[in-house]
Amino acid sequence: MSIDSISLFVVAGIISIGTWVSIASTPSVAMKLGLPPFHFVKQHMVVLLISIVIMIFVSFLQINHIKKLSVAGYFGCLILVILALVIGSEIKGARRWLNLFGFSMQPSEFFKPILAVTNAWLITEQYRDRKFPGIMLSGISVSLIIPFLLLQPDIGMTVIIFSSWIGQLFISGLSTIMLICFLLSAIGALFGLYFTVPHFADRIDRFITNGGEDADLYQVQKSLEAFRSGGMFGKGPGEGVIKTMVPDSHSDFVFSVIAEEYGFIVCVVIIALFVILIIRSMMRATTSSSIFSVCATFGIVFQMGLQMLINTATSLNLIPTKGMTMPFISYGGSSFLSSAISVGILLAITKRQSIILGDTR
Repeated sequence: MSIDSISLFVVAGIISIGTWVSIASTPSVAMKLGLPPFHFVKQHMVVLLISIVIMIFVSFLQINHIKKLSVAGYFGCLILVILALVIGSEIKGARRWLNLFGFSMQPSEFFKPILAVTNAWLITEQYRDRKFPGIMLSGISVSLIIPFLLLQPDIGMTVIIFSSWIGQLFISGLSTIMLICFLLSAIGALFGLYFTVPHFADRIDRFITNGGEDADLYQVQKSLEAFRSGGMFGKGPGEGVIKTMVPDSHSDFVFSVIAEEYGFIVCVVIIALFVILIIRSMMRATTSSSIFSVCATFGIVFQMGLQMLINTATSLNLIPTKGMTMPFISYGGSSFLSSAISVGILLAITKRQSIILGDTR
């Protein structure tokens, strides 16, 4: 058994940067809420330790075990997402969080790695047995969760999950005509959301007109100021001011904190680390004769890459404001744990033992 040391090293680098940024960005947020300065730092450290243990544990699992756990996890997360809609906490107009045993969690976050594995399994099973309706079942698995995500509402998570599924269909060899039909359906759905979901339409309108005075626009404006202020090398650790002015500086706008304090170069380094992780994982997966390994790996790295891009683009005002964390960098327990599970699965799928002895379906 040989876990990819390069991917592990890259992930360790991303986590280290995220931990350092959390120490720098969260004290001001805690003090605004009347909490001890290092309240969120302590929580981050606890989540970090738990996440590392989970990541290592998952990385040692066999592929068949990962498949079975993902299917079981799908139904468990579906129940939790429904519970979040019914009894969950409402924050900023969204009902995505569930309080269990004193801990707050966002169940939808865990759908990302679960669906990547489950859909990869279903899709590739159809190639093994043409009578098995794997593609249809994968479509049902995605369609079943999307309505609940839209009710929260969580457009960003919906886009990530649906886009990942489309990408997996593409890489597994689905016909171009079918893919075009799916993409046209997705575009039509976005237009439908614009005319039926006021919250979604409002953000699109404000992005196009760049008008209005609200918290979202305020955060975007301050975020852009942070990028201009940071320049190439940044103002220095702890010298940033945006984290004291923007409510979500530790999560959705964490990239602007990095830009202001550490500069453009560190921002490029972070993006480069994600790109290396994506390319390296796909290279390891494609050396396998397993279609499942390639499909599942693609689904996971696509999700992480898209999530990173959405967070970055939001900070730079390139897309409408969307509450989306950056994997391992932003503060957030559910996001961090979900990312750890995703990386654990990547390491399990791409380890040498699975390439030599693994499932070739």
